[in-house]
Amino acid sequence: MKILLLNPPIDYKMDEAYRTEGLGLGYIASVLRRDGHEVEVLDAHLRCLNLKQTIDEVLARQFDCLGITASNAHKNMLLGIVRAVRKKRKDTLIAAGGYLPTLCAEQLLAACPQIDFIIRGEGEIAAPEVFGRIARNEEWRDAPAVGFMKGGKVVLNDCPPLVTDLDTLPFPARDALKQAAFPPESAAIMSGRGCYNRCSFCCIHAFYALSSGKKAPRYRKPECVVDEMESVIAETGVKTFRFVDDDFIGPGEKSKERVIKLADEIKSRKLGINFRIECRADEVDADLLKMLKEIGLTDVFLGIESGVQRQLDTYNKRITVEQNKKAVEIVRSSGVRLRPGFIMLDPYTTIAEIQENLQFIKEMDFLDEVKHAPAPFVTRLELHRGVQLVEQLKNDGLLREKGIDVDYAFKDPLVSLVVKNTMISSAISDMLRRAKKLLIRKS
Repeated sequence: MKILLLNPPIDYKMDEAYRTEGLGLGYIASVLRRDGHEVEVLDAHLRCLNLKQTIDEVLARQFDCLGITASNAHKNMLLGIVRAVRKKRKDTLIAAGGYLPTLCAEQLLAACPQIDFIIRGEGEIAAPEVFGRIARNEEWRDAPAVGFMKGGKVVLNDCPPLVTDLDTLPFPARDALKQAAFPPESAAIMSGRGCYNRCSFCCIHAFYALSSGKKAPRYRKPECVVDEMESVIAETGVKTFRFVDDDFIGPGEKSKERVIKLADEIKSRKLGINFRIECRADEVDADLLKMLKEIGLTDVFLGIESGVQRQLDTYNKRITVEQNKKAVEIVRSSGVRLRPGFIMLDPYTTIAEIQENLQFIKEMDFLDEVKHAPAPFVTRLELHRGVQLVEQLKNDGLLREKGIDVDYAFKDPLVSLVVKNTMISSAISDMLRRAKKLLIRKS
């Protein structure tokens, strides 16, 4: 069976350091190839394609089924691609998977009936099953994790258990790194899945909770992770890695011991790599970071989120502002680059809290650092279906739902006015920058 797997462009500009291939799609490609399917991967994000270019690239290929991965960042792109492909390819099967289709299954299928089916949750078990049935002309609609429309109603099959041993999965396909529009900044790699924490805005727990099996984080053996690194270097020449673990370090001494074993394995093989990690502010440790820096750590994305305690409590971060400050100090003193994650605005934000956060940013002196965060700064909390905060907003009358979109109103109308004016000002500034570039180009 000929399958085209697509990682769409995203809806906003991302810092180049975080522009890596869709690793989940790489895993799906590998397990499908293992079963004998003819699989092509198109990573529009890594190739820097826009919506029209992506549609043209898809339509230029021949395939029996198009599989698209999507998160909230791909929402508008997903709908545009699916509708455009369906107009030209009436009989082609179109499937979607990833965080957005998993957590927004009913709304997505209702809003976009051009999608034949979705695969919810981890796809390494479900995808081979459903595509195998399709290839054998067997009934596939009752396959695990499949969601589809039947008689105007959404049918969602139960998800299979989570993958217990991640080391049983084949290494993800690295097609995307070979087709990048520019020398790739880094290769994505995963040493574990899952997170011990339950931040109220985070959809990780909701994603894994749909499946039975161990919900606690699952980790790969250090030697398997480093084997994969060696494979990536040999296959692509890329020697910079971005760990996409939900939480790279983890809490407690056992978590640190796991990271130390991984570091020892990297060091013993003398790979000469660089790598980036993501972790919580209450997990950074000076000695651990020093050791990681010696083997190639260059960047730490730190989930600071806020300098206001009320916000941290609303986000269920189980951390204090002082811990955030201490973490910033530790990361900076280690000599690696700090990339702070920050959420300036949430539904309950007050004008005083905005001022408090701005003072925190000034005090921490990381205004320049937040310019290089993976998504645009002055961030307004992005809401995902299935997260804890949704129910709270619903109870408080602040939730706003329309189709696949889920958003909120600010409790303080003055904050709403400030945000609206800021967005207008930003749009005008962006238009002026574009006009200036156009004039320069014409001259």
